Amino acid sequence: MEKKKVLLLYILYLVSTIILLFGLGYIKNWDNKNIIVGLMFFFCYILSSKFKYTLLILLISFSILSFYFPTGIIYGKPTEAILGSLLQTNKLEAIGYLMVIKYKILVMILFICIQILIYLTAKNSKYKFNYFYFLIFLFLYVTSLFGISINHHRLNEDAFLKNLITSSKIIHRQKIEQRMSLGDSSNIKIESMIDNNDDTQVRVVIIGEAVRKDYMSVYGYPHTTTPFLNSAKGIFIDGLVSAGPNTQLSLTRTLFRADPSENIIHWGINIVSLANKAGYKTYWISNQGANGWGDDVFFNLSKLATQNKFLKTGDFESGNNDDEEMLPIFKNIINSNANNKVIFIHMMGSHEPVCSRVGNYKPSFKIYNEAGCYVATIEKLDLFIKKITEILKDKKYKLMYFSDHGLSVEKTTIFHDNDLYEEYQVPLFYLDSESKEQIHIKKKLSGLNLLDIYSTFINIKTNVTDHKYSFQLASELADNIDPIIYWEKYKHLSTIQKRQPPVVDIETNITKEILELKNNYTFTDQCISYVDYVKIAFPANPQIYKIVGWAASTKEKEPVNGIVGSFIVNKSKVIFIKGDAESRSEVREHFNMPKDTNSNYGIVSFLDKKYINDNKENIYVGYRDKSNHYYICSKPYN
Repeated sequence: MEKKKVLLLYILYLVSTIILLFGLGYIKNWDNKNIIVGLMFFFCYILSSKFKYTLLILLISFSILSFYFPTGIIYGKPTEAILGSLLQTNKLEAIGYLMVIKYKILVMILFICIQILIYLTAKNSKYKFNYFYFLIFLFLYVTSLFGISINHHRLNEDAFLKNLITSSKIIHRQKIEQRMSLGDSSNIKIESMIDNNDDTQVRVVIIGEAVRKDYMSVYGYPHTTTPFLNSAKGIFIDGLVSAGPNTQLSLTRTLFRADPSENIIHWGINIVSLANKAGYKTYWISNQGANGWGDDVFFNLSKLATQNKFLKTGDFESGNNDDEEMLPIFKNIINSNANNKVIFIHMMGSHEPVCSRVGNYKPSFKIYNEAGCYVATIEKLDLFIKKITEILKDKKYKLMYFSDHGLSVEKTTIFHDNDLYEEYQVPLFYLDSESKEQIHIKKKLSGLNLLDIYSTFINIKTNVTDHKYSFQLASELADNIDPIIYWEKYKHLSTIQKRQPPVVDIETNITKEILELKNNYTFTDQCISYVDYVKIAFPANPQIYKIVGWAASTKEKEPVNGIVGSFIVNKSKVIFIKGDAESRSEVREHFNMPKDTNSNYGIVSFLDKKYINDNKENIYVGYRDKSNHYYICSKPYN
């Protein structure tokens, strides 16, 4: 019996070690030296079993570390960029992040369960206290997590907690630098006005949110999503590359002067200070948060303006305000006496959860999927800009618009994907009350140069910007063939290989074949299954419901074969809803199946609300075989 217990523990130690390497990001950033780290984790487990308190130390500390697993699996070991994004990303962006990591959370839960099992199995082992073993355990434990330095040679240089502490110190230092230098514009020297005859009264800078250019018809999307912009007079640049894949990483390198060679941000050189220094009255209107994760840097920037107004008084979640609510504030500023002003408008735009952004807007099509919600927000953006120009109709104005980043847009999910090329492909355009035509310029530009374009937009030459960058002269610029972006570190756009064309069949109803079955079905225990949830698929269309679950063969623990779907079983009838197979790697891992095997355990079905009643217990998943016989997995998985 004792031998079986020892064997079980060694298996659990090995599994835990592999999960630790996987979850803490060592596998993502693999180096052969990480084998040594794995051995240290493994021997920590072995030595910990000799003492009850060391067992408790590993149970508590490793369980706490497992909260990083969902992030580590996707992005790797902690860096300043990853930690900064986690800490500073606003809460709605965090919702989008959770959509990406949701299945990875199961790895964390599985790991914690294994740690509890190890503790319960090993805690009653009888060993005499041995200082030698304890000191070896302590050495391995500290070295595996923090690394150590011996004669100026570091052992385990990339130790997890060492990286975490170093990254935290960098973020803290940046926060201090930001607070100290944000309002210091002493390094800015206005050399001259570019055009002394420029009599523009109002300049408007609209900062968009999560808008991909390939969903705008003015940039070639096949549906008319931007009817106003399609004929608007101005300059449309096709080729702006976002500086980063999320709000914080992008805008801190777009609204401020970033220096990639030194990896520093000059907080005092920013869009507000440049306008203030040039003598403009500045106004900041925002539908983002006034404080909280990811909002603080932009709120502090807004305080440099002559006036600032936030629709939300708290953080990003403190209100569900619509961008349209900024229009009356904008109108009041326009109607004030002072001309020669710059107005900044920071939108909510197409931020996920995207269907919540549609609000009361009625798109020109019926929404049947998440991609439809995204397209509707693009239509809504076009209408917003149209209303802005209508308010400006009696003024001489110039308007520039750009978005901070894009998103991964699929029919059923929309989220941040930092390794997606289209995440960085954003619109940039300029409207002018004096323009007579619409000009399109195909020119690849880095978001790091947006501050230069902005400075010429407000008609100034400075010592900290490059006046060659302007809307009017954009066609004369050399193409930036491989722009620099920032994710984890500065790197070239060419390192991003994944591509995603826009979804164009947005009006396709994603509900599929729905059949009432007669006698051609069987309740079977040859498959096990679980229904995760049944809920409204898209808030903008409460008529469509979504059933999500998974199924596996009882014996082989493999995905079921055939046409998968969901079943609604009532006393009088059985209904089959054809679904789609979906990758569920966490289910495959739970059954300890090899990585290279099929992981399509997931089953996702969409159906009309009329088929749903309050009794969710009558919903099952299963499949149809080649002979058109239906199998309902009646064996629930516990």
